[in-house]
Amino acid sequence: MMLRCFLPFIALVLLLFVQESHQGKHERALLARLMKDYNPQERPIANDTETLEVQFGMTLQQILSVNERDQILTTNIWLRFTWFDNYLKWNVTENGGVQSIRMPPEKVWTPDVLMYNSADERFDGTFAANVVIDSSGGCLWIPPGIFRSTCNIEVANYPFDQQACRMKFGSWTYNGNELNLTKMWEEGDIENFMPNGEWNLIAVKVDRSEIVYPCCAEPYPDVTFTVLMERRTLYYSFNLIVPCVLMSLLTLLSFTLPPDSGEKLALGITILLSLTVFLLLISEKMPPASVVPLIGVYYALTIIMVGISVVFTIIVLNLHHRHPDFYEMSSPSRWILLEFLPKILFMKKPNFRKMPVVTYPSRKDMVRVGNRLANTLNQYDGYQPYGEQINIKELHSEDETVGLLPPQTASLLKDTTAILEEIKYITSQMRDQDDEGAGVNEWKYAGMVVDRLCLISFTLWSVANTVYVCVSPPSM
Repeated sequence: MMLRCFLPFIALVLLLFVQESHQGKHERALLARLMKDYNPQERPIANDTETLEVQFGMTLQQILSVNERDQILTTNIWLRFTWFDNYLKWNVTENGGVQSIRMPPEKVWTPDVLMYNSADERFDGTFAANVVIDSSGGCLWIPPGIFRSTCNIEVANYPFDQQACRMKFGSWTYNGNELNLTKMWEEGDIENFMPNGEWNLIAVKVDRSEIVYPCCAEPYPDVTFTVLMERRTLYYSFNLIVPCVLMSLLTLLSFTLPPDSGEKLALGITILLSLTVFLLLISEKMPPASVVPLIGVYYALTIIMVGISVVFTIIVLNLHHRHPDFYEMSSPSRWILLEFLPKILFMKKPNFRKMPVVTYPSRKDMVRVGNRLANTLNQYDGYQPYGEQINIKELHSEDETVGLLPPQTASLLKDTTAILEEIKYITSQMRDQDDEGAGVNEWKYAGMVVDRLCLISFTLWSVANTVYVCVSPPSM
């Protein structure tokens, strides 16, 4: 309650002791005097024959995006202009110590500098910032803006590429005799640059030139800023290069699968379709050009490798499933597939026959063996020959063996000979089966040789492709 009673007294004391500020009155009077006869359309020079010099610089704040397909660079830039206005001078002492004033750009003369290669719909993307004017007539104008400029994107080394995007600025109406546009710095200001996640800024170069156009005899100066930037490759390496390398490895692993697994051909076709999808994704991002990007060449070579591997997989399956009853291996093919290539590929040649090759005895030898076998059996059993004796010639007229044997011995000899005949037939069948199996194994071994040859060849191809991608870009 006591504080509320003293509030009016405190306010009265403040009004008595606080002096009035005259700054607002002096600045208002100064602005009124300067703008009284000022014409913003007139060049601010004392003599119309003089050339007004305007220094021009640029501060690059951020690279917002690089559209490779539309070839447009979007940046956040602060332009910087300085010049002297002969009509905006005053004495600081006579104007209450006012050292600088701020004026809207539409009320004072400003250079009509525009970006020649602008891709913006409004063409000029700057914000109408105030012009800072000091007592000597020096004008400082820093209009910020979002600029969309055309840029010739070089896609030959994509995604390991470096780009040089140019932004050309110049007066739209004044020639070099009326307005001399000069560069403020030798390089663009990148001190406050905000890093981009995709692009690494290298430098911003500044060049000034004068061009005489066919329409006019006067030269027109311009200042060109060249933004040098390098693409960060980590994202593309993990999302484009690594999947392609893994698919190449899967293609190589397909040659290690046994043909009887049934997935040998399906794996190759699946990898081929996957690479085609990746190539379509890359082509959608790249601009239509006569130059194929490096990553496109890598994917194309890998697709060709996978396609050829599918063809050789079909050849391997054809060799593996061939049967000697329908296909007979020729002598040159046998020498190449079973002799020459296995030595080069360090493959051990297996024994295709399970049974050794034997020479079967004649019928006479079989009878002689049977006779000896019968005599041996008789001696073992303590058998004494008795009864009627049989001539061997009556049993086997084609044999020359002469001798008389007891009836039991002759019967045993006859059975023994029959048994040997059966053994010979069974052995002959087994030999035929072994010959057939040897022919099948030869074709299967030929398929294995082709598989091993493809594995080594395509491994070298895949390594060469990867090394080519890593070595070709200049930035690598």
